[in-house]
Amino acid sequence: MKKIIILSILSLSIFAMMWCSSGKIVEKWNTVTVDYVGKLKDGTIFDTSIESVAKESGKYQTGRDYTQGLSFTVGAGQMIAGFDKGVEWMKVGETKTVEIPAKDAYGERSESRLLTVPKTQIPQADQYQVGMQVMSQNGQTFKVYKVEKDTIIFDANHELAGKTLIFDITVKSVK
Repeated sequence: MKKIIILSILSLSIFAMMWCSSGKIVEKWNTVTVDYVGKLKDGTIFDTSIESVAKESGKYQTGRDYTQGLSFTVGAGQMIAGFDKGVEWMKVGETKTVEIPAKDAYGERSESRLLTVPKTQIPQADQYQVGMQVMSQNGQTFKVYKVEKDTIIFDANHELAGKTLIFDITVKSVK
């Protein structure tokens, strides 16, 4: 009986050591580095930290260092809430798919974020076209939503507002 108990304890100890050493677990306030692919529900890739995926999807950005991954502090507000929650309890080397509803990503689209500005208040207003991205004097980005006779309507919603986001995330390191 003693041999069985000792053998069981030894087996559990070995299992626990192997499980713990197989990768550090991500917890709040850890600094993590991940690779990710961000997609919409229809499969359209909107962002990635993986060079080959960026090239295949047409999202490649010259000058971006695709060798480093994305580093951030979990829970510090550097990432959208759903991404932060999605990496918690993952281990180094683990890959997981996380589906993030709009409320935990960039929020719902809001008509209150459409801003109507008289053309008389906009320099070179005749050059603005629907879909253009413009930046205000304080650095906020807007998209031209509609051009009317005397006004231009700008959309201050994030381009991913109102959308469910899907991320394939792989944890590269935890500190």
